[in-house]
Amino acid sequence: MIGMLRFNGFSIPFLRHSSLSILHCPFSIESLSAQTPVPLPVVKEALNKNKDKPWQWGVEGGLDLSHFSASREMISRENRTGWFVGLKIKSRIPLPNLGLDVALLYNQNELAYEQQEQLREKKMHMFVVPFNLRYNWKIDSNFILYLATGPQWNWLVDRERIGDVGKFEHSFFDWNIGAGLDLLRHVQFSFNYNIPLGRMGEINEVNLEGQTWNVRFAYFF
Repeated sequence: MIGMLRFNGFSIPFLRHSSLSILHCPFSIESLSAQTPVPLPVVKEALNKNKDKPWQWGVEGGLDLSHFSASREMISRENRTGWFVGLKIKSRIPLPNLGLDVALLYNQNELAYEQQEQLREKKMHMFVVPFNLRYNWKIDSNFILYLATGPQWNWLVDRERIGDVGKFEHSFFDWNIGAGLDLLRHVQFSFNYNIPLGRMGEINEVNLEGQTWNVRFAYFF
């Protein structure tokens, strides 16, 4: 019995033995593959476009080590550890080896101060928006080293007083300097140092400032 097999827009004649139900096709699998438009190039092109998209978003978290300074009599000189978590976007810009990182993070830290000859602690809750310019060294498609620098805006959730000795500013700015590593297009490790550009508050009419080291981990989707 002669029939026609339709496959992906092609009509292929075949012979069928009713007793054995075997198809005899005059074309080999190789010739069929050569004549049939397999969409692999389309799939590869879509994957490449997805890998090389100009921006990615993800989540970032990490720890920071802060050192506050003001009056020696009022501020503990011990370093204080805090943490942060939030959303991050990284993107390319149309200049060789350059990119941008922008994040919106919730940060919690604490300040130790002396009041009435007792050491007290004050938690700081704030939103942090770093905006960094990156210079990338592309080792290969899955391994990129970079340097980053840029401003950071810090906004305190509540402008609370520091006991009876001072108060926080509602917002203040830092400048970031850092380095990092991008792995497999999705994972990012980085180290940053925050330089204060203004006071974050005052204690006994003395400006309160803080320098911070932080370790960051991000995953991009």
